[in-house]
Amino acid sequence: MRRPRAWGQPCPHAKCPLFTRMDRGHVSAISTSMTESGKRRIFRCQRCETTVADTRDTVFFDLRTSEEKVLMALKRRLVRVDLSGLSCVLGVHEETVLAWRVRAAATAHEINEHWLRDLPVTQVQLEELWNCLARQHARETDEAGASVPEGKDGRHWIGVSVAPECRLMIAAVVGPRTLDTAKEVVAVTKARVAGIPACFSDGFTGDLAALIAAFHVVTTCASTGQRGRPRQPVCAPQPDLVSAQLVQQKQQDTRLTLSTGVVLGAEHLTHLGLTLSTALVER
Repeated sequence: MRRPRAWGQPCPHAKCPLFTRMDRGHVSAISTSMTESGKRRIFRCQRCETTVADTRDTVFFDLRTSEEKVLMALKRRLVRVDLSGLSCVLGVHEETVLAWRVRAAATAHEINEHWLRDLPVTQVQLEELWNCLARQHARETDEAGASVPEGKDGRHWIGVSVAPECRLMIAAVVGPRTLDTAKEVVAVTKARVAGIPACFSDGFTGDLAALIAAFHVVTTCASTGQRGRPRQPVCAPQPDLVSAQLVQQKQQDTRLTLSTGVVLGAEHLTHLGLTLSTALVER
């Protein structure tokens, strides 16, 4: 008995009983066509009769340009080839190259969301990188050096978290150097790592508050049976949370002093045997 060919294509219809199922013999090729990138096929699900192209959910879906030209443009843009020169060489408009990049960015984001999860890392380095556009330093900051929410200067910062074990940038958030940006960086990091890694940062006060907001336990106080308002729940850091800081005092890009300190989890840090460092993220 002849068995149907396994095309490796799932049914894209969300209401189909075989949605996202593969190699069940329910998807068959019904037509082929030749394009500049080669042969293309149209598939149909035998259960729900949904038709779909083999390039769906990819950068090349519904494009008349060859895949080779699109990939060439995206690779050259990664190495900062001039947009106008690249468009002239490929014979396309600048807006076309930008549209390809938007398509690729959306697909790359979906791939990152799929692979960047449950990362087995033991330590994370947090840092705020200054993106110099016009001035070297922000003029409107508070005592801790953070950006003032209503200020117009110092808005060009990139909050990052890096895993030094595998040299992987886990999260990157562009915004002012404030507590909200630090909370967003830590929240993305928490969603992508497994467990509670040891966190090393500089002297920014917002990092500690962001870590406690993400990794904490809430203890509800028992009722005393007496008159008066009940006690509010107590929010405390998780026992396995490690937060250490490495603070540098600089003057005109020259380091004057260097101080280290463990804010939370000193005993757990000693048990892990890790060394306090933010060297990788500061390179």
